[in-house]
Amino acid sequence: MFNARRDVAYFTFEVFDKDFNPVKFATTQRLLQLDYLGRKDVDIFIREQDRDKAVYVCSRSKIVAKDVTATVVSSRICSKIK
Repeated sequence: MFNARRDVAYFTFEVFDKDFNPVKFATTQRLLQLDYLGRKDVDIFIREQDRDKAVYVCSRSKIVAKDVTATVVSSRICSKIK
């Protein structure tokens, strides 16, 4: 994970199938705090029975309400599993 946004310090993760339906997964960090320009490895565990269904792993930026002073965009960035 790499944080290229100055206005965001928290991220969550999601796993989806080819049609962007959610796939169950586990991770040690559901909510990750990561400072601007910071990098961190995140382990995502997918059940054996869902392994062939999982196609995308996504991170979603989370905005802290008290830090919002102007319009802020939350983003979801997805990577395709090979």
